[in-house]
Amino acid sequence: MRKRNPAAKADNTKTIHTGHGDEPPTRLADEKHAPGTRQTYRRAVRGFDKWLAGRPGTDAELAAHLDQMFARGLSPNYAVVVVAAVEDRAEREGAPSPIGELTVRSLDAFRRNGAGRGTGQVDGIGWRDAKRMAKLAAARGDLAGIRDALYIRIASACLLRVSEASALDLADLSFAEDGGLLVHVRRSKTDQQGEGSTHYAGKPATALLRRWMKAAGIEDGPLFRPVHRSGAVGDGRLGARSLRDIVKRRAAAAGIGGRVSGHSFRIGAAQSMRAAGATHAEIMVEGRWKRIETMLRYIRDQDAAAGTTARLCFGVAPHDGRSKRGGAHGTAKRTRRKKGAGSAAKELRRIGKESRRIMRTLTKHGKRLARIEKAM
Repeated sequence: MRKRNPAAKADNTKTIHTGHGDEPPTRLADEKHAPGTRQTYRRAVRGFDKWLAGRPGTDAELAAHLDQMFARGLSPNYAVVVVAAVEDRAEREGAPSPIGELTVRSLDAFRRNGAGRGTGQVDGIGWRDAKRMAKLAAARGDLAGIRDALYIRIASACLLRVSEASALDLADLSFAEDGGLLVHVRRSKTDQQGEGSTHYAGKPATALLRRWMKAAGIEDGPLFRPVHRSGAVGDGRLGARSLRDIVKRRAAAAGIGGRVSGHSFRIGAAQSMRAAGATHAEIMVEGRWKRIETMLRYIRDQDAAAGTTARLCFGVAPHDGRSKRGGAHGTAKRTRRKKGAGSAAKELRRIGKESRRIMRTLTKHGKRLARIEKAM
C-alpha cells in the first residue's frame, strides 16, 4: 500500500462509494487484476461495506475496521488485502481514496502486533509423494482416478497454481520429441499480459492424458472436468475448490499427513528442485515467480540444510546444480574422478615447469643476441 504524505491531506473525511455493487465503470477496467485477486478484493470490500452499515467510508472508519479485524484475531496479511481492495475500488470508480494517516498508522500497528497470526504456509508435497499419489489414484482405473492422477502429475511437474490448472485446455498440451508431455500456461498470476510459458510434465503424464481422453471421450475444450456419480463426464471445467479437494482426498489416501492444499504441489516441487541442486534462478523460472522473497520462503529449510553453517561447520556438500549419486557406483565414480584430478594436476605442474625452463632459455639467448648486435 502506498503511504501518503499527511501534510498533503487537509482532513480525513474523504469518502468513497459504499454501495454493495462492485461493478467497475467498464469491464476492461476490472481486468487489471487476476480473477482470483478480483474475487478476493470483492470479498474484502463487502466486509468493509458491512462494517460501515451505510456510513461514509472515511479514513477514520477504515482505521476502525482494522481495529475490529485485529480484535477478531485476523492476520496482518488479510488487513493489507482489505486496505488494497478499498483503494483499488476507489481508483476504479474515480473516487478519492479514504486511506490517510489513521489507516496507515493502524495498519502498521496491525502488522507489528499481529506478527505470527494467520493460517500459515501449507505443507509441500514433493515429487516422490506426488508420484505415489498419482500411482495410487490411477490404479483404481475409474474416470475420476485417471483424471486426478493426470492433474497430480502435471501440477507437480509444472509447479501449477490451482487457477492455472483449472484454466488448462487440451489445446494447451503438446508433445516433446521424446514423447513427454509439454504444458503451455497461457496466463498466470504473475503474467497478466499473457506472454505464457511452457513446461515439461514427462512421459507418465502423456500416458495418463491418453487414458483420460479415451475414457472420457474428449478431444478438445477443458482438460480437467467434473465426473458425475453416474460416470458421465461434464462439459465444464473443474474450479479451484474442486482441485483443492482432489489434493486433500488423494493425499489422505496415500497416507500423507499435514496441512495440504492446492498449493502443496507447487511448494513441494520447489523444495524437491532445491534439494536436487537447482539454483534459485532455475526455480524462479520454473515456478514463474516474480519476487524472490516469495520463493525463498518455500525453500528456506532446504537452503538452511546446505547453507553457510552446514557447509563450513558440518561439512555438508553445497548445492552444485547436480543430483547426488549414492551407493558403490557413486563412490567408485568419485574415487576415479579424484584420481583423475590428481593426475591432471601433476601433468599441469610438469608442463608449467617445462614452460619456465623454455622461457629461461629464450631469455638467455635473447640477451646473447643483444650483445652480438651491440658489438656489430
